[in-house]
Amino acid sequence: MPQRLCRWLLILTLAGLLLPSDALAWGRGHRLIRLWAVLHLPAWQTERLGAEHLDRLCSDYTSLQDKHAGGKAPELDPYCVVPGVRVSLHDVNASEPSAKALLWYIDRIVANLETGETDEAMKYLGVLCHWNEDPGCPSAHSSPVSEQQLKTLLPPPKDKERFNYLFGAGGIMDVGSYQIPQVEYRPRLLGRTREELALRIYQHQRLLKQHAAAHIVPIVQDMMHGDGAKADEHRASAALDNAKHTADVIYSVVCLATGQFESDAENWDVQPLTDWLPEFRGGMIPHPYYVSPFLVNQAMDATRQLHPLQFFGATPTAEPQPVERGYGMGTLFSLDFVLAPGTVFERFTCQVGLHPAAGPNGAVEFAVVANGKEFHRTKPIRSGESPVTIDVPLPKTDVLKLSLQTIAVDGSEPSHNLTVWGNPTLRH
Repeated sequence: MPQRLCRWLLILTLAGLLLPSDALAWGRGHRLIRLWAVLHLPAWQTERLGAEHLDRLCSDYTSLQDKHAGGKAPELDPYCVVPGVRVSLHDVNASEPSAKALLWYIDRIVANLETGETDEAMKYLGVLCHWNEDPGCPSAHSSPVSEQQLKTLLPPPKDKERFNYLFGAGGIMDVGSYQIPQVEYRPRLLGRTREELALRIYQHQRLLKQHAAAHIVPIVQDMMHGDGAKADEHRASAALDNAKHTADVIYSVVCLATGQFESDAENWDVQPLTDWLPEFRGGMIPHPYYVSPFLVNQAMDATRQLHPLQFFGATPTAEPQPVERGYGMGTLFSLDFVLAPGTVFERFTCQVGLHPAAGPNGAVEFAVVANGKEFHRTKPIRSGESPVTIDVPLPKTDVLKLSLQTIAVDGSEPSHNLTVWGNPTLRH
């Protein structure tokens, strides 16, 4: 083990020297992230894959799609072109093509590991890891705004106008002297089937992109107006989040390929919907939720004060019922989630009702819609009434669009329709 560790640390050192100057996201960061992830795999996986193959995953196979870009390396077509699917192997794509491409990569990795073609498996795994690393970089791959928009909001000083904010060529994102902290971490199993694994890799990739985007503005501010030290802290934080995700991806694929699942692995049979990222892109509804139509794990009253999630008690004098997790939501609004593959979960359950902070004239119907079909709608629930339990089957489909809809009852007061979706849960 010490000899192998020394060799991997040598790769880590060389990573900074071999960094391509025209990278758009992580440059040396890919190698830092990959090495960190490999070093945190359990011993049985490192022994199963072998030091030589893991070395190549951390060095030769970190950026195959970069070498392939623009058709410059047609010999890499077998690893970088997914048959019948158009996706960017650097970005978060739409759910349906992502699911198809993820399943294809998972199948290639598993098949090659099962037949002893470990080097071939590492090539496909290298592409899959890189695809899950680019969105985790605070860069063009994670930014919700363009380079021009960002420079309009945060204009550079005159002497730094030559720098790109989001792009590696002349950019400021993957530079500096940051390192990934060597913290204890045990990789998480993302699924016991190919469909579960593809579904969760995609959802976690989306979350990773969102978290990386939160580092962009602090990095820009420090690089433009500070000394760069805070920027390095943000780069290191983003890289650590990314390294944990990459470790999860590698670990989960190897578990699937070997059929070896550790007995204390996380139980995914019950999945809180609040752990998933909805499709919300912005929009306005009546007061008071007009800017943010929903809040996670909290509610907002008509004066825009925040409250823990609760339901009315069983009687007018009973204490409010606390809610562990869920959404505080206004009306009219539909909170949408897309699951692909859509065959993983069988049922959706939750409790719905009005929050005790709602006014006396609140009255709302709640509907659960899947792929445009209404599977359940409650009768009107009014202020002061107890919550209602919803338990609906989910259709088996390649792509499942699940919508939680709040519908104002005629005559109700919009500012009084402060609703709660309590403990929304996806179930096997």
